Amino acid sequence: MPKTYTYTAPVYFDELDALGVLHHTRYFLHLERAQQAFFQDLLGVPDFNTERDEDIYVVVHGLDARFREPFRKPSDLTVHYEIERVRASGVVMRFRITSRDEKTLHCDGTRTLCKLSAETHQPAPWTDPFRAAMEAY
Repeated sequence: MPKTYTYTAPVYFDELDALGVLHHTRYFLHLERAQQAFFQDLLGVPDFNTERDEDIYVVVHGLDARFREPFRKPSDLTVHYEIERVRASGVVMRFRITSRDEKTLHCDGTRTLCKLSAETHQPAPWTDPFRAAMEAY
């Protein structure tokens, strides 16, 4: 069974739409923040620095999301990431966004990232240590 990286974050009142539910675009913002924290943990670094850590220079290549149950009030949500497949310059990550107690599934799907060269902005392979860290998940 793959390891799961979890990231808990607050949802604020200003993230809710006129119907009182978390606006669909905000789910993606929370995914992005969770991915940043995940990559920082994999690298063992305290911040996101593309000049120091070339493996965090990535773009979202694909995103498939299914919205299940609306997130209805300011409180914490939890993002769960599992690495599904590592490629030469990409990674497919499965995600779930749940209530903090994990009783309610709000959104799930996959997110595909592509690592780019900061110089050419073309796909570039992961460094060996980072690839090994991802494959260990």
